Amino acid sequence: MKKSWLLDTIFGVMLTFMVLAFAYFEASFLESFEQKLYDIRLCLKPKTELSKQIVPVVIDDDSIESVGRWPWPRGYIAQLIDKIAADGPRVIGLNILYTEPEQNQGLEVVRDLRMSFNEVLQGQKKALKPFIKKAKRDSRYKRYVKKDPLAPFDSVKEMFDSAESTLDNDAQLAQTLMATPGVVLPMIFTSLDESSDLTDETDEALVRMKGYSLSNIKTSERPYQLKEVFDPLIPIESFFKGASGFGHSNMFPDNDGSMRRKAVILSYQDHIFPSLALEMARVALGLNSEDIQVKLGHEIRLGNRHVPLDSDNTLLVNYQGEFRDLKSKSAIDVLAGDVPAGSFKNKIVLVGIMATGIGANYVVPVESVFPSAGIVVTVLQNILGGDYLVRPEWAETYELLVILFAGLFVVLLLPRLKARWAAVSTAIFILSITIIGFYFFMAMNYWIKIFYPLALLILAYAVITVRRFFFTERRKELVEAEGIETNKMLGLSFQGQGMLDMAFEKFRKCPVDEAMKELLYNLALDFERKRQFNKALVVYEHIGKVHPGYKDIKDKLKLAKTAGETMVMGGGLGGSRKEGTVVIEGASVKPTLGRYEIEKELGRGAMGIVYLGKDPKINRKVAIKTLKFDDDIDEQSIHEIKERFFREAESAGTLNHPNIVRIFDAGDDHDISFIAMELLNGEDLKKYCHKDNLFPVPKVLEYAALVADALDYAHKNGVIHRDIKPANIMLLQDGTLRVTDYGIARITASSKTQTGTVMGTPSYMSPEQVAGKKVDGRADLFSLGVMLYEMLTGQKPFDGDSLATLLFRISNEAHPDPTTYSRERVTPAIKAVIDKALQKSPDNRYQAGSDMAKDLRA
Repeated sequence: MKKSWLLDTIFGVMLTFMVLAFAYFEASFLESFEQKLYDIRLCLKPKTELSKQIVPVVIDDDSIESVGRWPWPRGYIAQLIDKIAADGPRVIGLNILYTEPEQNQGLEVVRDLRMSFNEVLQGQKKALKPFIKKAKRDSRYKRYVKKDPLAPFDSVKEMFDSAESTLDNDAQLAQTLMATPGVVLPMIFTSLDESSDLTDETDEALVRMKGYSLSNIKTSERPYQLKEVFDPLIPIESFFKGASGFGHSNMFPDNDGSMRRKAVILSYQDHIFPSLALEMARVALGLNSEDIQVKLGHEIRLGNRHVPLDSDNTLLVNYQGEFRDLKSKSAIDVLAGDVPAGSFKNKIVLVGIMATGIGANYVVPVESVFPSAGIVVTVLQNILGGDYLVRPEWAETYELLVILFAGLFVVLLLPRLKARWAAVSTAIFILSITIIGFYFFMAMNYWIKIFYPLALLILAYAVITVRRFFFTERRKELVEAEGIETNKMLGLSFQGQGMLDMAFEKFRKCPVDEAMKELLYNLALDFERKRQFNKALVVYEHIGKVHPGYKDIKDKLKLAKTAGETMVMGGGLGGSRKEGTVVIEGASVKPTLGRYEIEKELGRGAMGIVYLGKDPKINRKVAIKTLKFDDDIDEQSIHEIKERFFREAESAGTLNHPNIVRIFDAGDDHDISFIAMELLNGEDLKKYCHKDNLFPVPKVLEYAALVADALDYAHKNGVIHRDIKPANIMLLQDGTLRVTDYGIARITASSKTQTGTVMGTPSYMSPEQVAGKKVDGRADLFSLGVMLYEMLTGQKPFDGDSLATLLFRISNEAHPDPTTYSRERVTPAIKAVIDKALQKSPDNRYQAGSDMAKDLRA
């Protein structure tokens, strides 16, 4: 035992140091698990209300379909910005980067024509120059030069100017940017993997960008990493001059491809540049670049706002839901003027792309497809709303202490605990770490890593438990070997007292040698004597696992299986216990009830189990319905129920009507009562009572008339159904109808008919059934009226939150007017039939089913 404890302690120390090393170096394969826990917490985190001050305007699939394929002429973007600017927004962020002039063949042709025209014009001026000089000297020529001879060319020049202005989309967009205050444009930096040697072009870009870099930078005592980037891609110069600010739109997903963080600042050539969201926030707040104070690895101060940074100088993005929750506006709606005036007034507007196959999409913790514009908007929400997720400065220290505390538990306490207390204490420890981690995240917006201590606890417990299991099992086998003789003697004692189950439990703990085979064989014979064939089968199988050819065990196995499948004792058949069924899957011999062979179980109803059977004499398939006896019913009650069961067969068997199920036979088999009846191939009418699946009105009326005819016939023969409802009306595949389940029908003329017993389904019961009074056929017609009401409207006439409420309404309240649910389906004539059928007093209802059928058909 001491050696075992020492091994567990050594293992715990090794495992603790291994987890500490993984946590310190942030092993990528374990960080991925931590990130998944982060995602789960973020998805479960209560969402705050999104700011209505930020409005995304997206170029979506509808916009592309209306305007044309991307890229659009930049004149459309100019029009889009003009439309937004007309409302007076605080800032417009254009998350579309134009690094090259637009290629426009029409514009190039116009410019070539202008050059050719200018050459012609210069030639004309040269040719006319001597003539003009001569006219100035000689008055005879003055009459020819009263007007400028080159004046006609001015109109052509104006045409070229107009055409060039119309086709020059870059000039249009540049003019819009110059005229629109508060426009922020994007830029992109290449990463280290995409970098190339610096060129003169990138040097020129740096000169233009310097004015937009952040200069108020402070270092921090905390170690930090600032992501280095290379080769900027910035807008063309004409756009650059017209913008109020620039921010990078780079995205840096985690190693699993999910965007959890946003680099709000990047370093390039010893200059620090803000992200597009940070720059938009600056312009919206009316701040200058000098007003942004950056404390690397700690925070960014944006006026009186504090934007927390982690050690990588990134911001954890607090997603507030899927992109559709941001309530964006389509660009085509803005261009078409379909957006209400004032929608952008004093708002922060971001223009971005999210059309399929065009815009960049990312995986984020809350959604698998999230456009880049959505990430920018979410970061803006976080900055302006101050709702941040933070890695507090003490997080790493706290995480280290939790791992060490878990290590102490694994090293000092876990090896000394018994199995049960080890499991309980480990579970409590795991639950505590998880709850605290979730509390920090949900309530305080602190991200504390919890996977490493959890992994340490789970792995240590698993390994120690498995090792203990093998060690304990070995010792257990020794103890059991010493107790074989004791178990054998106890088994013989129990067998002698008739406690066969307990005897078998003791015998099973003993090895099956020759002596034990004989003891088990005798025990199986005792089970057979008590007609417990299934238990005898188990004992024979236990012997057969060791010696399949022992004595006549093969024959005994077959006999026990056959008896277990067909010899059903007492009233258990069809009972509440599943093993009461006579159908055993895979049985080689079909069980029987009376002369009927049972093929399979069809279902379980109010009276008991229903089987598919076959009459071997005439090869006819029948439905076999058995009587169900609950375990707590006394013998006197069982006798009364059986009498009622056979009265059902007697009463229903006298009925011979095309719309009533036929009864062929009834009997007892080993105290199991059964009825053989017509096998129906179809479905009940229950599903046709739903509003979306109602029969046409003529078919409803015809079916109700057929049921009324069947009830009229049954009532004239003294049989009342007492449970008319859609579930008891079968529509067969040949289109005919059957009234089924006379499970509570009785002969009304019999002196044994009782009152004071409520029988039926509550929603369809008549007032006299609810009151427990003696009922007649008019109660069935009331139930038929309820069914007719439901099949026409899809609503039951009586309903309630409780059974007591339902029964009260049936007895005392008038049914709702069916025309309120459907005036088209319930005509005044139909309403009259329903109203008469649902009268509270039986004397005011239809007195016979034939009368109701006649009115229905009329």
